[in-house]
Amino acid sequence: MEDFHNPDGTMRSAEDITAMWRQWNIRPDQQVSFYCGTGWRASETFMYARAMGWKNVSVYDGGWYEWSSDPKNPVQTGVRGPDSSQ
Repeated sequence: MEDFHNPDGTMRSAEDITAMWRQWNIRPDQQVSFYCGTGWRASETFMYARAMGWKNVSVYDGGWYEWSSDPKNPVQTGVRGPDSSQ
């Protein structure tokens, strides 16, 4: 989450976050779903996006922990594609 915070713990500017997301090919005209391990970090980025006026955003609040605990859920592994973030 340090990517989204100033040294004093406040939220970075919307311009900074938008520029970072643009580098990662995340744009407000897309349907964006945030997720993380358990959901709390994704919830923070979801709230940032909503505060910045993004409409097509959602959060998977169970996170990877919940998803991966159900063997019926699909999981893919492998090398990241060229469009994925570092």
